Amino acid sequence: MAGSIDELLDAGVAHYEWDYEVVKLDTTERRFESDVELCLEQAGWKSFWREREKAKAASGKDCWTIGQEDYDRKLGLKTRSLIGFIKETQPEEWAKIEKLNGAKTEEAFLKRVCDLLEPHGERDGLLYVLRNGFKMAPNASFKLCYFEPASTRNPTLEDKFKANRFEIVRQLAYGTRPDNALDAVDVVLFLNGIPVITMELKNNLSGQRTDHAVRQYKTDRSSKEILFKPNRRSIVHFAVDQETAQMTTWPQNGKTVFLPFNQGNGLNGGGNPANPNGYRTEYLYKDVLAPSSLLDILQRFIRIEYNDDGTMSKVIFPRFHQLAAVRAIAEHAYAHGTGNSYLVQHSAGSGKSNTIAWLAHRLSTLHDENDSAVFDSIIVLTDRRNLDAQLSSNIAAVDHKTGVVVRVEEKDGSAGLRDAINSGAKIITSTIQKFPYICQQTKVAGRKFAIIIDEAHSSQSGKAHAKMKLALSGLNDAQIDAEMQAAAKEEAAEQVDAQDTLVQEMNAQGRLPNLSFFAFTATPKPSTLEVFGHIGDDGKPHPFHLYSMKQAIEEGFILDVLQEYTIFETYFKLVKSIEDDPLYKASKANPALAGIAYWNPQLIEKKAAIIVEHFKERVAGDLGCQAKGMVVASSRLMAYRYFRAIRAYTAAHGYNIPVLVAFSGTIQDGADEWTEAKLNGFPESQTAEKFDKEGYRILIAANKFQTGFDQPKLEAMYVDKVLSGVAAVQTLSRLNRCYPGKRTCVVDFTNEASTIQASFSDYYGAATIDSVTDPNVVYDLKTRLDSFDVYREREIDAVSDEWFACPNPELVLRKMESMLAPAVDRWKALEDAQKKLFKELLKKYLRTYAFVTQMIALGDEELHRFNAYGGFLIKKLFIEGDPSVDLRDKVELEYLRIKDAGTMCIPLEETEMHNGAATPGIKPDEEKEYLSKLIEEMNERFGTDFTDGDKIIKACADKIMEDDDFVAKARNNSMADMKAVFGEVMLQALMAITMESQDMAEAFSKNEKGYTEFLNDNLLPYVYRKCNTGE
Repeated sequence: MAGSIDELLDAGVAHYEWDYEVVKLDTTERRFESDVELCLEQAGWKSFWREREKAKAASGKDCWTIGQEDYDRKLGLKTRSLIGFIKETQPEEWAKIEKLNGAKTEEAFLKRVCDLLEPHGERDGLLYVLRNGFKMAPNASFKLCYFEPASTRNPTLEDKFKANRFEIVRQLAYGTRPDNALDAVDVVLFLNGIPVITMELKNNLSGQRTDHAVRQYKTDRSSKEILFKPNRRSIVHFAVDQETAQMTTWPQNGKTVFLPFNQGNGLNGGGNPANPNGYRTEYLYKDVLAPSSLLDILQRFIRIEYNDDGTMSKVIFPRFHQLAAVRAIAEHAYAHGTGNSYLVQHSAGSGKSNTIAWLAHRLSTLHDENDSAVFDSIIVLTDRRNLDAQLSSNIAAVDHKTGVVVRVEEKDGSAGLRDAINSGAKIITSTIQKFPYICQQTKVAGRKFAIIIDEAHSSQSGKAHAKMKLALSGLNDAQIDAEMQAAAKEEAAEQVDAQDTLVQEMNAQGRLPNLSFFAFTATPKPSTLEVFGHIGDDGKPHPFHLYSMKQAIEEGFILDVLQEYTIFETYFKLVKSIEDDPLYKASKANPALAGIAYWNPQLIEKKAAIIVEHFKERVAGDLGCQAKGMVVASSRLMAYRYFRAIRAYTAAHGYNIPVLVAFSGTIQDGADEWTEAKLNGFPESQTAEKFDKEGYRILIAANKFQTGFDQPKLEAMYVDKVLSGVAAVQTLSRLNRCYPGKRTCVVDFTNEASTIQASFSDYYGAATIDSVTDPNVVYDLKTRLDSFDVYREREIDAVSDEWFACPNPELVLRKMESMLAPAVDRWKALEDAQKKLFKELLKKYLRTYAFVTQMIALGDEELHRFNAYGGFLIKKLFIEGDPSVDLRDKVELEYLRIKDAGTMCIPLEETEMHNGAATPGIKPDEEKEYLSKLIEEMNERFGTDFTDGDKIIKACADKIMEDDDFVAKARNNSMADMKAVFGEVMLQALMAITMESQDMAEAFSKNEKGYTEFLNDNLLPYVYRKCNTGE
């Protein structure tokens, strides 16, 4: 290649261009550093590579000191750059302190800066000072940086922003001790002389990877050095190669935790997609760390969390998916304004609360090209109070300005939400359940709202969503104004016109131009996708932004909770103990039949023993003996029974495994009443904290702590509850939080591996559905309902007119009675099967209408009137349900066995969800079946090959029953007392029958271990029952 280096430099030719032409395979780390440096320079950073190259050409040596001559290792600052920036941008303020300090001005200024960069409680520290500046005697105010102005209308602010000094220093020598004086960081980025980013770079072609850079931070970069102290100097540290990136904000040597900072591979997995124009990681140093982007992150994203004593506990830098989601949404909202919906599918454990908090603040300050606010208010909604408190705390932590965030607490009631909306609060946090009570009380005409919904798969019931839209649509403001004017003129307000209310509700259907929805969930149901997803080229809804479970697992941000999944199978045999053979519906009888086995104290004790022994052997010693387990019980009463059984077992065996229980309300067990607080010995509000800190190892939970519970030390889960779909993913995902040295294991007594696999596969990648809902289905349902001839059009009009004129159920209910009576009488005259079918169809209509009108505005007054009418009619259609079935006096448990079916890794692959709403149907009425048949089917389902077992257990029992002394003891002692002597009795009987019968000996020899376990489990209860009943 022609030309000297100087000529090439003067021409501005990229050094990697000519370098690669001369040396085709430069695989050194320095080669990669040079390319990263060039990318940063192209993004807007000041580089010193030209100066280094010229000095090297003159001296023949690498001149890494260029660019860091003014770096003071003890102060951790490029002093000349910092002071030069201050003098250039704030000369009047500098003159003030110079007048006071004279020749020592620079020294005094640097001392003041260093003092303030040292965090003092929730003030000072690098982030605080960068954002807020500081004051210095005598009354001088300084800014250490200037953030990008929201608009270009103020030239002075624009000039000061451009005056920021963004400098790259390579091979920064930072060591302050003799033993590390030569230690250097590959790349450090300085903002006005203050180090804000460090990077360790590795070249894959040399055999080095990101993990080697991580190891270098942990072993070679002392956290005692000022450069690496959290929130003092560098705010984040990146370990990078050509393919992947990781980051940390809190160097702690060997304890340092790094998090992935990758885009995803484009196939819903971990890593980064191929870059046809360069390295896979160029997004980091070309885009994320570009000056304007980095300043945006420093100003709007980074958060500091504090302990109760005011000391720092965590520095939060956004993960790539969080940063990308917030920016992509804001960019789209800027370009397209309001009236749009956004579905954000981010995996469980991905930091959705922080993403929501950042998004709420970004949207609250978002202005369009005319400098008008895109949204007047941001409303953040959850469907549970505990999540509301956590989310509100995160949102408030982003910006401490008073009055920006208004949290509507439980004590404030729906009136608190109404007042916050009417007063124009910028960010409001609440639960969605408050909206139905205020939908006619809001004054929001002309205002635009962003509604952010957490856990959107569960919080958007049709009625609540419709009432929320009505409350924020501004369609009822004229009505409210009229009522207020009327109230001022006379004591009683005039009655509202029914047609006005009907029109308002219909106008609030579908997407409204003043409302945008931002729905967050890890597990979007088909209905969530249809309401909030964006339509792709395939005509189906898709998430607007995705951080998949697959990506989170592959890049190590969450754990794969299905890697060690153990199934225990329960086998039992039931026998009918009565001569009659009554008829029952299977849906009622089967749970009762299964309950005879599953509520058997012997089975609960066996499961408790399995849980404790598994925990003791496989879990207890992990995580420095801090690993924890959770038992997921099927009901509150079962949780209580497990609590008793596990405590009894640990006490009997001398195990120190403290246990807690978690459930809501009060349970009755015989004459005793129990609450969570009574069993644990402290208020239930302290359960999560005690479980974390006080040495408790196992938590037994019933419908509690299975969503939104974040306990990183939770390593094992013991499932004795039917789980599928979203419930399975949410419950088992409590295990997925990372913790140093953690692995996960699940022991499942109830579910099949295929069910769990199907549940997780739906949400492993981007959630998709097989078909979309046809809105015409509401017309089809209405036609089917019409065919029953239950109602009349005039009755529908009368009821709907009454409701829309005064939409308060308590006030209109009495009037409704007589209006609904004719239809109720006609319905009662139908045959029982027809009555049930009509009621099921009406339920389906009401659900489907609410769902469809969330997506589109039907504009059909007839359907809307019928929807209001049907909502009242359904409450009057009483059908005597089939009574619950108790078969304990009709069926006995003959044999019971629990077996370890093995441990497996459940593999996952992306699947498409079936959208049941697309083709709605009604479950046919169920026929009754004989009890004997139901028992036979239950035994086929839960039994095993008891044929030889039957012979062996009956032969052993007959042999034992020959011992009159044993029979007498059994009749006068409890079964628990008989356990002490029964082992020897069983062995003698088994020996006798196998010696007396060749058939028995051959049967037993087929599976000696299995049949011995079977006899241990079942022989004593069988013999004891025969001794005491003769049966």
